[in-house]
Amino acid sequence: AVTTFLLAIFFAGPFISLNGRPFMLFNIFERKFILFGQVFWPQDFFLLALTLITLFVFVILFTVAFGRIWCGWACPQTLFMEMVFRKIEYWIEGDANEQRRINNGPWNAKKIRRKVTKQIIFILLSVLIAHITMAYLIGIEEVKVLVSQPPSENMAGFIGLIVFTGIFYGVFAYFREQACIAVCPYGRLQKILLVKDS
Repeated sequence: AVTTFLLAIFFAGPFISLNGRPFMLFNIFERKFILFGQVFWPQDFFLLALTLITLFVFVILFTVAFGRIWCGWACPQTLFMEMVFRKIEYWIEGDANEQRRINNGPWNAKKIRRKVTKQIIFILLSVLIAHITMAYLIGIEEVKVLVSQPPSENMAGFIGLIVFTGIFYGVFAYFREQACIAVCPYGRLQKILLVKDS
């Protein structure tokens, strides 16, 4: 239920507007940020900094008191990896033991069909996630214009979508949990934040 709710917010967010403004927009290119329909400009940066510091302190205190709830229940990496990509992988290739058996077995038509189907679905999902992410950066109307024109009309936007797609595909198809271990600063802090009773 938590995953469904958070994924619904992520996918619906660019399409929601309040008072004629997007629900959320993080347009770093035009230095325009909209949170819950309220516009913030660069001169309002101190509010953003104060909010981020408060959020960071809250996450640290929450982790010390209750454990890794962020990592297990709310982190986008976990939501997409465990509740979307891994579910599809299990649906196509079976559980971990079945996947090991398939990977160690000979290449035959069944194995090729499963591997290719999984990768095609992963790429399509990565394309979808990239477009939604881009909508949070430039706005859904700009993304609609971007996808309705040939790439030559807006090469920067097209390259951005390709890069986002490649990053999401690489992380969810291959890099996986290493993103938490090696890249995520919060994951690196877990050892010092957790206490015996967490």
